[in-house]
Amino acid sequence: MQKSLLLSLAAAFTILTGCQMADSTPQEVEVSADTTSAEAAFDAIKSLEGTWEGTLVLSDGREMPTSNEFKVVSGGNTVVETLIEGDVEMATTYTMEGGSMLTKHYCVLGTEPTFVGTLIDGVAIEFTPTAGTPYTVGEDDFVTGMTFDVSKAASQTLRRTGIISMDGQDVTSEAILTKATQ
Repeated sequence: MQKSLLLSLAAAFTILTGCQMADSTPQEVEVSADTTSAEAAFDAIKSLEGTWEGTLVLSDGREMPTSNEFKVVSGGNTVVETLIEGDVEMATTYTMEGGSMLTKHYCVLGTEPTFVGTLIDGVAIEFTPTAGTPYTVGEDDFVTGMTFDVSKAASQTLRRTGIISMDGQDVTSEAILTKATQ
């Protein structure tokens, strides 16, 4: 029962923090001298400030309510996201460091993977695991990546997809969120 609840929550998180990666294996991420994409990704995350609500759908067909609150803190230098999937609360932080947007997710699974976020074609923020993430796909249960489609954020809609390595398999998720408060 507890493992089933954890799987549900992890899958829900995956959808919220989602990522549709062709390969879910963490990859070495090189920091480019051109920080334009990272800065644009961080600006896009900051623009999400407020509460977003929707339904998380997991690859096994389960659904649950989800809520994400983005709050800009530390004089605009960090964004703290509180996400609730079903009845489980988790947190994610976003900040610029060394020309990269660094993201850390504090998961119900007890893992804390870190990611680098990049804005792709001005419409999606892709979060790729950093080289220092100490988890192994297929061995550890953790979020391996996520993507935010922000192309409709100005019209109050956000699409989040994700993937979690869980019990040696990938669990994918998707949530369509609508902005509830500023």
